[in-house]
Amino acid sequence: MNKIKDFLKTKALGWWFSLAACVLALVTLITYTARGGNYLSPVSNAAVACLSIGFVVNVLILIKDFKVGAFVPLLLYTGTLAILLNSEMTFISNVMFGVDGNSFDGAFWVFVIGIFATVIAAAVAAIKKMTKDK
Repeated sequence: MNKIKDFLKTKALGWWFSLAACVLALVTLITYTARGGNYLSPVSNAAVACLSIGFVVNVLILIKDFKVGAFVPLLLYTGTLAILLNSEMTFISNVMFGVDGNSFDGAFWVFVIGIFATVIAAAVAAIKKMTKDK
């Protein structure tokens, strides 16, 4: 228990935002894949891969802080956001114009808000220090 306390004592604000980004990425990944897709917007394998790799890199950075490493999850999460916006655009425009009665469900809002929050948290983590100065 003391090892965990000592480990957490050395962590700065950036580490906590990185942890938040990691949790948000996991929630987004689970929600996006569990929601599934339809003929307008199938689940994007590229988005799942990009988000999964970002999550794994984020976990590694939480364990072992390497200075420039915090930008890697930010880049991967931003790429995921771009892929998701591109792959969901047909569905979004269909709902906006009411073409066939589709609507935004709760899972859609969770993963859209989740990916935006993930990118914001990762951006703050990349800017702030991960470890306190000794």
